[in-house]
Amino acid sequence: MRSPVLDGVIKMRALKILGIALGGFAALIVLLLLAVWLFVDPNNYKGRIAETVKQSTGRELALPGEIKLAVLPWIALEFGPASLGNPPGFNAEPFVSVQHVALQVKLLPLLRRRLQVGRIQIDGLDLRLLRNAQGRGNWQEFGGETTNAASHPRGASQTETLADLGGVVIKDSRLTYQDVVADHVNLDVGRVISGIAVPVKVKLDLVTGRGAQPIALASNFDVALDIAKEQYRLAHIELDGTVTPGPGAAAVPWKFSVPDLSLDLAAQTVSAPSFDAQFAEARLTGSVRGDTILDALSLTGAFKLDPVGLRELMRRLGVAPPETRDPKALSTFAASADFAYGGNAARATKLVARLDDSTLRGDAAITDLNTKAMSFDLALDRINVDRYLSPVKPQPAAKPGELPTAALKTLRLNGTFAIGSATIVGLNLAQVRATVAAKDGVAHIAPATARLYGGNYSGDITLDDRSAIPAIRLAQSMTNVDLAPLLRDFAKIQRISGRGTVTSNLTAQGRASDEMLRSLNGHVATNLADGAIEGIDLWFEINRAVALIQKQALPAGKSSGRTKFDVFKASADLANGIASTKDLSIASQNLRVTGQGTANLVTDAISYQVKATILKEAPTGHATSGTTLADIPLTITGTLASPQVRPDLAAIAKARVLQELDKNKGELQQKLQEQLNGMFK
Repeated sequence: MRSPVLDGVIKMRALKILGIALGGFAALIVLLLLAVWLFVDPNNYKGRIAETVKQSTGRELALPGEIKLAVLPWIALEFGPASLGNPPGFNAEPFVSVQHVALQVKLLPLLRRRLQVGRIQIDGLDLRLLRNAQGRGNWQEFGGETTNAASHPRGASQTETLADLGGVVIKDSRLTYQDVVADHVNLDVGRVISGIAVPVKVKLDLVTGRGAQPIALASNFDVALDIAKEQYRLAHIELDGTVTPGPGAAAVPWKFSVPDLSLDLAAQTVSAPSFDAQFAEARLTGSVRGDTILDALSLTGAFKLDPVGLRELMRRLGVAPPETRDPKALSTFAASADFAYGGNAARATKLVARLDDSTLRGDAAITDLNTKAMSFDLALDRINVDRYLSPVKPQPAAKPGELPTAALKTLRLNGTFAIGSATIVGLNLAQVRATVAAKDGVAHIAPATARLYGGNYSGDITLDDRSAIPAIRLAQSMTNVDLAPLLRDFAKIQRISGRGTVTSNLTAQGRASDEMLRSLNGHVATNLADGAIEGIDLWFEINRAVALIQKQALPAGKSSGRTKFDVFKASADLANGIASTKDLSIASQNLRVTGQGTANLVTDAISYQVKATILKEAPTGHATSGTTLADIPLTITGTLASPQVRPDLAAIAKARVLQELDKNKGELQQKLQEQLNGMFK
């Protein structure tokens, strides 16, 4: 039986032999690494490295700088400058270049086929992302992409795994995409270990277009990664910085924060239960979730914009607020909605937008982001559009500009909108509702209905820009409308009053308002009751005509400037902007007026011949049931704004002659008979 002492000695010897063997193996590895470091110059392999890169990517690799290799305690590699070229079809500038790169890999984990990378430091990175005329990106077309993807599908187990990363430092770098430039980029990522939060710091200046002012950006957040499951979690993201709107303008601060952001590449989902963005005095909060983010990005979420002073925000951005008739207009704006993006469409539902004292609610969508086709169902409680128009200033007459019809060619709309009450160019409307459809150069608004001035409006409007000259068709009617306040508010004229019906069916062509007026064709009809014609006193002119007929002195006094009526009826056929009337009829207690004439809507010139019939009042008091006392011919000339009524002297003279002939008819016949009898005696 062996003694315990002997067993201990044997074990000690075994451990000593094992230690010597392991030490010798380690020494051999060290000697081999030292031999590599002493006798192998990586710079001798630049050509082979460049050729391998050329074969695998199709791009030129330039390594003008020195490559340095260290073996203890890390395998360390340093090189720079270096650059990788663009694929064919792009300019000769490098796709990416660096001034200096330092990379470390631990030796012992590598022997166990585990990749443990130390700190990676990159100085002077310059990455230029471009698209060519065919829409291809220079980051595409890397040779061997398909092979690599097939040989290492996502989710497949690999022997070599990235155990952790000692960190990443990027200094004084630059990233560009077309005209968007991120300059002075500095990134500091702490040690990356799966499942452990990693601190990240970012600073850069962002320029979003040629001539634009840079946006300073700084960010701090923690990121936790589960590399095996392709899951990542970013905690308390904080981005902040400033943007300078223009030369000499003050910097505007901005801030963006996300308390928790989860990214799952295997499930292709991203989620931010809440975010908070601030720009100057504006604050936007909300949430967002993304699905199929790698294959076909789909986003859903909600947002809320707190009330913000628009005028002050414009000033902070270096934009002069528009001058409005109401200086308090554009005071506050707020909005909220649920949103969705995906399938080449973007939608906003449960939309609530408030501008000053107006609130808009409903749903809206861009149903095709390529064609910009839109659909909507919106309702506005009230709005005074005139508040937002430019102040009225006396200006010299200018040539009329072209109407904005060109937008019709690409406009695609389909929806309805409603307005509780509105003031538009002085016109007061209520219960407005319209359906709008626009496609292929044709916009159709029908039905369109509204309440206005005690009556109802209905319309069918079509704008057609498919041919060389745009065209418009209008079919409109106003029933039981109080015409005087309507004309006063809309046209700023007071020429006629009364309540009744006005219908029109019109067409016009042209690119400017005057062209359309000159091409105006169609039919208009009016039927009013219990009103007055302002600016014309027919009784005054009739009395003057009677005095002329009876060869008496003209009556003293002044014109009252208005003619009351019980009924006013007229229709007009329009041809090339000229309205021809043949059925003018005005009736009152003791007067009936009929006539015909024309009105040139382009020049405002009018020319009417009317007959005023004076009636003896009937017992019932109805104007048309009285007895005719006299017919007085009158002419109405001048302009629509300044009409002139005069007795028709030629017609009066003719009537006077006929009257005398009729009066002396018996005497003339007797004299003629006497002359005839004398001739045949």
